[in-house]
Amino acid sequence: MKRTRSYSPNNRASKVACTVSAAALMLGITHAATVGINFPVSYSSTVGNYINYVNAPAFGIPQSGWQSLSPTGTGYGGTTAGLLYLYGINEIDTTMHAPINTSPAAVPPDSFPGQFLNPLPNGSLTVSWGCPTANWSGFAGYDPSHAAQPDPTHGPGMGEAEVYAGFFRDGINFGPPGGPNNDQPGWSVDITGLKSLFTNTPFAIELVASSDSMYALTNAFIVDVTGNTTQSVFYPNPQHYGDVGDAPWFRATGGGLSTATPTALNTDHVYIYPNRPQHFAGPTHAQSTNNAATLSGIIITDKPVISMSPRQVLVLPGDTVVWSGYAVGVPPLAYQWRKNGVPIPGATTSTYGITNITAASDFGTIDLRVTNLYGTAVSSPVTPDLSMSRIENLVLDSNPKGPEHDGLNNGATWLASFTDVASVTRTGVMNFSNNVPSQITVAGETNFDSTTGTIMFWMCSGGLANLNTNVDATLFDRLSGTDYSGNGCVVAQDNDGTVSFNNALNGVANVNISTVSTTLSDNRWHHVALTYDQSGANPLIFYIDGKLDTSENIGSWSWQTGQELELGLSHDTTSWQPYNGLMDDVRFYNRALSSSEITLAYGGALVDTNALVMQLNFTAAPGAGTKLTWQCPGAVLQSADSVNGPYTDLPGAASPYNVSVQQAAKFYRYRAQHTPVVINSNPYLM
Repeated sequence: MKRTRSYSPNNRASKVACTVSAAALMLGITHAATVGINFPVSYSSTVGNYINYVNAPAFGIPQSGWQSLSPTGTGYGGTTAGLLYLYGINEIDTTMHAPINTSPAAVPPDSFPGQFLNPLPNGSLTVSWGCPTANWSGFAGYDPSHAAQPDPTHGPGMGEAEVYAGFFRDGINFGPPGGPNNDQPGWSVDITGLKSLFTNTPFAIELVASSDSMYALTNAFIVDVTGNTTQSVFYPNPQHYGDVGDAPWFRATGGGLSTATPTALNTDHVYIYPNRPQHFAGPTHAQSTNNAATLSGIIITDKPVISMSPRQVLVLPGDTVVWSGYAVGVPPLAYQWRKNGVPIPGATTSTYGITNITAASDFGTIDLRVTNLYGTAVSSPVTPDLSMSRIENLVLDSNPKGPEHDGLNNGATWLASFTDVASVTRTGVMNFSNNVPSQITVAGETNFDSTTGTIMFWMCSGGLANLNTNVDATLFDRLSGTDYSGNGCVVAQDNDGTVSFNNALNGVANVNISTVSTTLSDNRWHHVALTYDQSGANPLIFYIDGKLDTSENIGSWSWQTGQELELGLSHDTTSWQPYNGLMDDVRFYNRALSSSEITLAYGGALVDTNALVMQLNFTAAPGAGTKLTWQCPGAVLQSADSVNGPYTDLPGAASPYNVSVQQAAKFYRYRAQHTPVVINSNPYLM
């Protein structure tokens, strides 16, 4: 809806200004243009420092099309009380800016080089903004099956997750620091120079928002300052996770994409601000209201941009499926769905559905093509079947028996060999660092669910890297929830040179047991083995360098079926810091090994390959593989050496399933009992 409105900027919030410079070569003709504006947060708190600049394509825009402006502070960790609601920087000389495409890493604020900007196709923009302060969101996107966005120090996501990571607070909802509720002015953004970018074309605007406390997102207003008109955009069905549980209202992490401006804009100057959010803590969560009015980024474009592609789904015979996508661009937008690159007759709206899929001809690769006067965009393809994607970070399981449990490397560095300070050399090791996301994960399945077992690995470390003596470093993690909110265990490196076992049962922290040995942070290779019995019938035993170190009966505990294994970094980064050191020969047995077997393993023996579920020996660098994904509940994955079989079940194989290119079995399928269902590939759209 377009309506006349007076332009009155919100002067109660401080302003930040920057200029984005154009490409040096000006061709003098009209070009279609797109720019994404990201508002990073400089997150400084007890967990460390991180700035979320855009590090990959996001919302249909390449990385080179995103402008990550100067970061806004949170008010935590060193920001004085007088600066909690006032934030500003000096305008930066734009002639110094060039594309910065470095890998993401924890960047202390004092070393952050201003802004991560890229050249524009035309002209220059001046962006000013004010906000009560910013904060970090755990929201990583619309897929409800993935884990939440990691905390700022220990593992940033890519692309869209990095845009969602930071957000302007709205001044009311759970912050900024100073109390659970505040009544401060909201944010505002002022952009000039748009006609130097869109020289002869109108443009459309879409907003990106996230929050660490929300039930819904309020609408926002986009003002054409020159024309003195205002349009409203809103967030249809934003995604949020469950209640955080530390507030009297419904507090959840979430976010979403707004609709596009209903009418194209043709102006040099726009002003954007949110509606005032409603926030009320009732006697119960159900009787409370918790709306957020936050902002993470802005998309401005004349040509089509598919900011939300149709989502991958698994469709089986008899199902009904509806694919949908969302695009922003100057209207009118023309939609065309295609199968295997061929236009589907009559499929010319933003959704495409097939009722009661029965024929093989109904299956194929589907994508959405959107066109307007200024260009064309094509969505990411989706395949309604068992889907495959190539990966390059597969860590091979060298277990000689049973199904492989390959892992995925996320930032750890492979070394062909490493010699410790005692001149002991181990070949093929992984180096973990707390300066970059460093973690190896292995998908959880029933093979890891035995109530008795042995966890074993070699480690070499100089101790906790960030010197936070109150937070131990993760060596091995199989823990659900955060801060003992679920079940599982963590084997951690302590600041005093010991290694500890920590577990939880039904959200209650259990006994913390540490080794007697305090030499495990002396930059020497040490062999650590832990045998356990979750029933509590037998003691938990630590072995260090092949010898019994400590033993204690801690009672019963458990982990939930299907939890993944995590090395070097826990998903619960609030309670555990990243490991800084090396690991080798990581093993998982489904029974408690004896003292003599531990001694043999310390000497290099495999020991009982029937009980050895997984061995990550790192004999080769992480390499190429294939990720298989399916969504049919209860489906059983099968493999064969030839396309005609015979096929055999892979017990416990869960989606996604990672396959090494070195495996002999090269053909996969699934079998399942299935009741036809109606599938909406993207329930978050209108």
